[in-house]
Amino acid sequence: MEQWKKQWTELLPKQVSEVLERIDEDAPLLEIRLRRDAPLELVFNGADRIVYGNNGTPMITDEELQRLTARLMEFSAYAWENERRDGFVTVGGCRIGLSGRMVRAGENVLGFSSISGVCIRIVREVTDCAKPLLPYLTDSGTFLSTLLISPPGCGKTTLLRDLIRINANGLYGVRASRVGAADERFELCGDANGSIAFDLGLRTDVISGITKADAMVRIVSTLSPQILAMDELNTARDAEALLDARGKGVVILATAHGGSVEDIMLRPSLRMLLRERAFQRIVVLQGLGQCREVRNADGNRIDGITA
Repeated sequence: MEQWKKQWTELLPKQVSEVLERIDEDAPLLEIRLRRDAPLELVFNGADRIVYGNNGTPMITDEELQRLTARLMEFSAYAWENERRDGFVTVGGCRIGLSGRMVRAGENVLGFSSISGVCIRIVREVTDCAKPLLPYLTDSGTFLSTLLISPPGCGKTTLLRDLIRINANGLYGVRASRVGAADERFELCGDANGSIAFDLGLRTDVISGITKADAMVRIVSTLSPQILAMDELNTARDAEALLDARGKGVVILATAHGGSVEDIMLRPSLRMLLRERAFQRIVVLQGLGQCREVRNADGNRIDGITA
């Protein structure tokens, strides 16, 4: 049984676990979605499936959902109030989105008063999924500052982990490098206790549990990385910390949500990074390890990419 199946069949209600146990181990399951008094939704790569309980009943009751969310909070060190206000928690490297009623005081969001559903995003390690991209991301064995772009669910984080591992181990002709990972929500390392549950290579140090911007500053000032890695660039502070590291000669490896380069140019912080030529390579993904295009720092496409 795959690690994700063991993890979630032990946590989820029996009726849901029995469904998961029947799923083929090689099936490309991406998400498990549970909604109060509703059927189970399983999201696969390219398709989804609705599963009812016995005799067409809902898959999870309100009581079961509340017990489940209480257990998830116990397992998630990222379930403190300020993180729950963002609408998710992280368990074992898996991001779990929450839906329901939120409450606020003035302009401040306080958190959830009730939870009506959870979306569990399945995490897998896919060793060597980044290998086909290496010829476009290296120059004579030196890794180039790279931004990976894709919509949610296309494998950015999985690819990022593999690139960290390859660089930290010096594989496939890539020069071995010290990698510092800014892991705000424990999704890269997969362990909220500060250990590294996923294989991030021999020369990787992780700072987790604080904002990416704060982690980047600390990594550069205390761990002397040659490569600085982070998932999901978003804020202006992220961009400022990244440019500061870039100005100190650190190679950058990062991801961002978007369907194209044009998409991310609509976001001021990312537009600024591209205009400042912070990345020598910009990769647009259309699936795990599947590249639609690669551009250089000038925004020009690099030949040889087949969609």
